[in-house]
Amino acid sequence: ADGVTARIEKNLRSASPGRVRELFREINPHLVGEKKFESRWSNKRKEASVLVPLIRREDRLNVVMTVRSSQMPSHPGQISFPGGKAQPEDDGPIATALREVHEEVNIEPKAVQVLGSLGVHMGGLGFAVTPIIGLVDSAAAMKPCPREVDEIFEVPLDFIANLENHITEDRHLDGVMYKMYAAPYGRYHIWGLTAGILRSFAELVQDVKTEITK
Repeated sequence: ADGVTARIEKNLRSASPGRVRELFREINPHLVGEKKFESRWSNKRKEASVLVPLIRREDRLNVVMTVRSSQMPSHPGQISFPGGKAQPEDDGPIATALREVHEEVNIEPKAVQVLGSLGVHMGGLGFAVTPIIGLVDSAAAMKPCPREVDEIFEVPLDFIANLENHITEDRHLDGVMYKMYAAPYGRYHIWGLTAGILRSFAELVQDVKTEITK
């Protein structure tokens, strides 16, 4: 696992820090400018960050994910990473991600070794989301914040690294069909921006895929 995390960190350093991924545009170019999706085309983006937490479990790495509370005003019950919008007191995207992961799942900032960033991912509802990749101390006492998180679960990194597990699916909004990324895992239906971020991460780790799946 140590060798894999070192390679992931190296790959993140090699990637362009200014890269931006507009997932919706990538797979729905024909809907660019469609009024029913106009919130996606706003130039006034709200900054947000998520932590993609890696954690060692015996001889492999897992990714920690959450099920959002059914009481949340946005995306209730959906699969997500710990994260949220930037606050004035945050000193950049990393600080936002570490603050949010502490609030949502009780992982203290000192328990996270930041490996790097995937770059900005443009999401719906006007957010520009920066995914931060971090290695979490395996002894961290994770506990969901009941107000925000219904469940914490883990997905093996070798599942995520396999591009065959990443699909696109048809969805509808007000009668308009569009495609969105998805990565179903057991009873967890991961889709939307979260699945798009997982897809980006999977692409990043392709050169270490054989080591992950040993």
